[in-house]
Amino acid sequence: NVLGYKITGYPVRIDNTKYARNAYYFNLCFVCDSWARTVQYEPVVKKLSEYLVKDTTTMHLKVIKVAGDPPLIEDHHVPIFLMDQFSYNDQQWDLTTQQVIPFINGFNHVAKIAAEANVENNLVLWDSKTDSNFSILKHICCYTRAEEFDRKKGTSKRMFGVRETLASFRDVFVFYCNMTHGTTLRDLCARFNPHFIHIDERKLVQFGLLHKLIRRIHKFPVCVGSSTRSSPLPFLHQTFNGQSSYDEICCKMGISSRQLAEQIDDDPRILVIRK
Repeated sequence: NVLGYKITGYPVRIDNTKYARNAYYFNLCFVCDSWARTVQYEPVVKKLSEYLVKDTTTMHLKVIKVAGDPPLIEDHHVPIFLMDQFSYNDQQWDLTTQQVIPFINGFNHVAKIAAEANVENNLVLWDSKTDSNFSILKHICCYTRAEEFDRKKGTSKRMFGVRETLASFRDVFVFYCNMTHGTTLRDLCARFNPHFIHIDERKLVQFGLLHKLIRRIHKFPVCVGSSTRSSPLPFLHQTFNGQSSYDEICCKMGISSRQLAEQIDDDPRILVIRK
């Protein structure tokens, strides 16, 4: 910053004996407000500077849109393609992404994708963050039929039209409206028999989470006492700190949500916070 302005430049040196000191120096600059974000202009400044060393030239310039910071993605998050994944050419992806893509189905979480694709978790996380920045993927939390969901305010105003050959609007709307605290997806399936009314409950939840029609009720176990009782998973209780959700614990310990629930139900010292 200089005198209240931000200057973005790209110095160039042209070596030739015809110039004094055997070189010609110049610096093409963009001058912007001091508060402006200028990273998107850097490729333009560089391109202009390099083209100006020629006698004549025609330039086509474009200011790129700068993506925001990538979202926080963890091992228990589930990536979902926003478009048909088969509409992309394989040559658009690097080798790691090509290895990972077949396992992105909207239900596998990052840790499971990494295991099935035989790649490191951090590589899947990096791919997910990059693709999220380019609006190729979005992420939701993983879930099972034992999970609880809650509809958000304004759901009725944001509902989508449903074809007559598929589930009716009424059935979809009623299913969403019955998502309340204390009601699991399994309870709703037993009550409405979604397959009979042409509803795929997994994709319905997926759609609701993506479009913020519903939200997942997360469970956080907290250990409120100490005990000498043995556990088949000795390090499990260290994660019961009220900050790690069921999803995080299951991914970290490599156990199912049912196994975790059984451990918690058998221990009276553990409380579960739902939020």
